[in-house]
Amino acid sequence: MEIRKPGLGAYITATYPNKVLFLNAVKCLSEVSDFLEVGIPTLNPKYDGPVIRKTHFAAELKGLDAINVARYGTIPTILMGYIEDYANRLELVAQVASEVGASSVLFPDLLFEHIDRLEDYVVTMRNYGLRPSFFVASNTPHRLVNLLVKYEPLFMYLGLYAATGIKLPLYIERNIREVRRLVDGTTLVAGFAINSPEMVRLVINAGADAVVVGTALVDKLGNGEECRRFMMELRGGLA
Repeated sequence: MEIRKPGLGAYITATYPNKVLFLNAVKCLSEVSDFLEVGIPTLNPKYDGPVIRKTHFAAELKGLDAINVARYGTIPTILMGYIEDYANRLELVAQVASEVGASSVLFPDLLFEHIDRLEDYVVTMRNYGLRPSFFVASNTPHRLVNLLVKYEPLFMYLGLYAATGIKLPLYIERNIREVRRLVDGTTLVAGFAINSPEMVRLVINAGADAVVVGTALVDKLGNGEECRRFMMELRGGLA
């Protein structure tokens, strides 16, 4: 499934704060989001900010056991984990992703720390009927970005800040426009620190096709109505 443009996605860590509330959140968010990112709980969420990091540590289950508690697919769903946890088990991750109805697996550390596994990753995704997806930063070499586009990814994910929920004095709009130019027609998703309709509008107007909210959702996951209301408020920034 392709990601709707302009689109609003939600990130949640699997089985946080427990299996029951996680499943309720998946159901609710699938009704008010255009796509879903599901974090694979890890003991070393090194690229996540303090809020999301705590959800990894507090998740009821860890690893792929947490992913297996739900079935997805009513909207595009992307699993998000760290390839260092699965360097020798890429096929297992892809198999689980396929079985639960996910469209892709995104590894934020792939290009930065495990670039030697790039081809293995792409081949494994395709072998299981999945699309590759890539996490890039504003300083990712242009030549590498051009190469990634040729793999026809589901999307390119641009992190707006160094870690989720951490605000830094970066020139957000300029960075988005630059990456937009590089990826051409490939779907460009931007995330980190999305917490208001104004922020959504800024990112979309700068050239992103979709945004993801995560940190700002964490304290609302236990209340389905509050979660739904917040997402609908953010959707106002897509208009």
